[in-house]
Amino acid sequence: MLSILIPTYNYNVYPLAKELHSQCTECDIVFEILVFDDGSKSKHNLINKKINYLDHTKFKELPQNIGRSAIRNLLASNAKYNYLLFIDAGTFPYSNKFIENYIMFKNKNVVCGGMTNLKKAPKKPFKLRWIYTKKRESNSLCSSNFLIKKEILLKFPFDQSIKTYGYEDVLFFNILKTNNFSIYSLNNPVTHNAEDDANTFIIKTEYAIENLLELIQKNKLNMKASKISKWFLSLNSLKLIKFTAKLFKLLKPGLVKNFNSSHPSLVLYDFYRLGYFCQLITKK
Repeated sequence: MLSILIPTYNYNVYPLAKELHSQCTECDIVFEILVFDDGSKSKHNLINKKINYLDHTKFKELPQNIGRSAIRNLLASNAKYNYLLFIDAGTFPYSNKFIENYIMFKNKNVVCGGMTNLKKAPKKPFKLRWIYTKKRESNSLCSSNFLIKKEILLKFPFDQSIKTYGYEDVLFFNILKTNNFSIYSLNNPVTHNAEDDANTFIIKTEYAIENLLELIQKNKLNMKASKISKWFLSLNSLKLIKFTAKLFKLLKPGLVKNFNSSHPSLVLYDFYRLGYFCQLITKK
C-alpha cells in the first residue's frame, strides 16, 4: 500500500523514521519506510543504521552524492507499493494522526500536506529560516511532504539535471499541472526544525536562484514561474537591472548582517534574492 520515502543528507533521521513507523503500525496498514542518505558520510549515519532494526524499514548509504532530484527518483524506483509519501529529513509530523490523515486521501493523484514552523522562534542567527517557513513555505507547494501515486512519479520524475538546492519542486509540480494532474492541498503539515543558520540559508538561497535562472534559460520554466523572475521582468521594463545589481553589491554586507540579527527582514531577504538574480543576469 504505502511506501514512505525519506531522502537525507547529514541528518539524524532515526526519530522521524521511528515516529512514522509507529503511526503506520497504529493504522495497521501494509507499509515500508526507505531512508537513503545521499553520500554525506555523516556521523549521524551511525545512529541512522538503527532504522534497519525497525520492521519493514531500510536505511541505505549511497557511496556518492547524486543530487536532490536523483535521490528522490531512486527512492521511487526502489519502492514496493503504489502510494509514495515523500518526507524530508529535518522535518517531523505535526500531528499524531499524520499517516491516518494521508490514508483518507490516498485516491487523489497528488496530495501536498504542507509545512509549518516550530511554535517557539529560535534565537539569532537561526531566526531567518524560521520566519521564512512561517510566512512563505506554509503557503506554497513543496516536495518536503507530499503523497503521489507511483505510476505518476515514474512517468514524470524529478529533473535530475538539478543537483543542488532549489526549484526542483517548482519544476516538478509545474510539469504535473501542465499534464493536467490536480494537486490537492491538505492541512497535514510537517514541522521544519529550522537548523539552518542565516549564512547557511543564504548559501542555499543562492543555489536556488542559480537553479531558477538555469531552468528559465533552458526553457524548462518561464519567467512567470517565480515572483523573483516576475519582479525581474518589471525591473527590466524600467531598465533597472544593472542599477539593481550594483545596489545589491553595495548593500550585501548590510543585508547579511540583518539576516544574522534578532529581527531579520523578509523584505530585505526578497531584495537579496532579486538582487542576486540581477547580478547573475548582468554577468552572463
